[in-house]
Amino acid sequence: MKTILSRLFCLLLWSLAPVLSFAADYEARIFTNAAGQTLPYRLLQPKDYDAKQKYPLVTFFHGAGERGVNNSAQLVHGTSHYAQAANREKFPCFVIAPQCPNGQQWVDMPWGATSGVQPKPPSAAMALVLELMAALPKEFSIDDGRLHVTGLSMGGYATWDCITRFPGRFAAAVPICGGGDEKTVNAAVAKTPVWAFHSDDDTAVKVKRTRNMIQAMREAGGAPHYFEYWGLGHNSWGRAYAEPELLPWMFAQRAGQPDKYELKTKPPELPAVAKFPADEAFPGEGPIRKQDWFRNLWRERRLAWWNSREKDQGAVVFLGDSITQGWGSLAKDFPGLKTANRGISGDLTRGVLFRLKEDVLDLNPKAVVLLIGTNDLEDQAEPAVIAGNVKIILARLKAHNPKLPVIVCKVMPSSATKRRPAGKIQQINALVGELVKGDTQFIRCDTWSVFASEQGDAKQEEFPDLLHPNAAGYAKWKAALEPIFGKLNLGN
Repeated sequence: MKTILSRLFCLLLWSLAPVLSFAADYEARIFTNAAGQTLPYRLLQPKDYDAKQKYPLVTFFHGAGERGVNNSAQLVHGTSHYAQAANREKFPCFVIAPQCPNGQQWVDMPWGATSGVQPKPPSAAMALVLELMAALPKEFSIDDGRLHVTGLSMGGYATWDCITRFPGRFAAAVPICGGGDEKTVNAAVAKTPVWAFHSDDDTAVKVKRTRNMIQAMREAGGAPHYFEYWGLGHNSWGRAYAEPELLPWMFAQRAGQPDKYELKTKPPELPAVAKFPADEAFPGEGPIRKQDWFRNLWRERRLAWWNSREKDQGAVVFLGDSITQGWGSLAKDFPGLKTANRGISGDLTRGVLFRLKEDVLDLNPKAVVLLIGTNDLEDQAEPAVIAGNVKIILARLKAHNPKLPVIVCKVMPSSATKRRPAGKIQQINALVGELVKGDTQFIRCDTWSVFASEQGDAKQEEFPDLLHPNAAGYAKWKAALEPIFGKLNLGN
């Protein structure tokens, strides 16, 4: 037991090493206002401080996870780069990192919503920080025209709060994965140089919060910089604070003056394959899915596939929706085959049509296993429309390679409670059956009758939610495919 605890302690020290290495440069202090209220904070002073010079002041606002009273947790993210030797030489400045008490917020505004209203008074914690900012110039030689503010997550909200409450007060602002009240942005606020960051798949603070603030600033005449990352979730600050031009840009600014720094770094651009298309770009007819969760999943999976496209060359490609995506044991179930899963949960026939080239054809697949259509039915597409889109999919596969084996799986049974009645599923399967009849390139796989109950619905012992197969269901699908694979000699 002692050995285990010792190892855990060592691991803890190792994980905190980056913080411990520079924390000593930040002096631990307590601010006390005239009313006796206190606020713990850390202070980084310029190296070789000279009281005869004027220095910039950076106020860093931490996120919700670093709240407390230990006066150290706020240094975990976003403060180390100011303490680096090269930056202290090149950008001498004061940095304060206050710590918000447990249970409080820098801004009394909900984080998870798509919009918010700025309270008239600052929060109790923010009020103390503002008093601290006002008190420091009485103790140190601080340039009133070079006050900078930055923060992440909850601290990103604080950053927006500062510049919208005090237009013209701050020389520059760097809000990261935060948000504000776009209605508070006016022409005076818009003049503040801003460089904002967010990741488009952030689920803790929706990216819309930053987009709305940036749009409001631009509409008010401002020219803020905005870098939108992808795939970082709620951790965009790691990359943002590592941007090489961030400090040069920040310290080039002065309050009341326009941003004249020529940023050489280009905003990140999502590869075209992962960009969600406009409505008119989808081929075919029928419904389109555009919910945020679907857009994020689309981007995430298509980007991952784009990065693995060389590795997946010549694979047997399984193409479809969540039923296909959920088959996580493909490699194990077909050990003699090179497989590539190209299922996206929630996808429709029009989505498959749009992504067919990059996700399937560009892999020069050895064969394709197609299962699609059940979500179209849920979105009230008629069987004829669904079959029409499948016809286009099959035509494009044939045009790419008329010798490419395509296993066309029947839409699996579901339930009328899922808006997938048995009668309409059977209509889809019959229409698609006529499309492939007599064409040896297209091999029909019966994934209907092996699953359907007497009423034509899915069986709960194989489809617990009456839509997605469990392990027993996938085992049956595997058994239905194996003889087809055998006849095609796909394992050779």
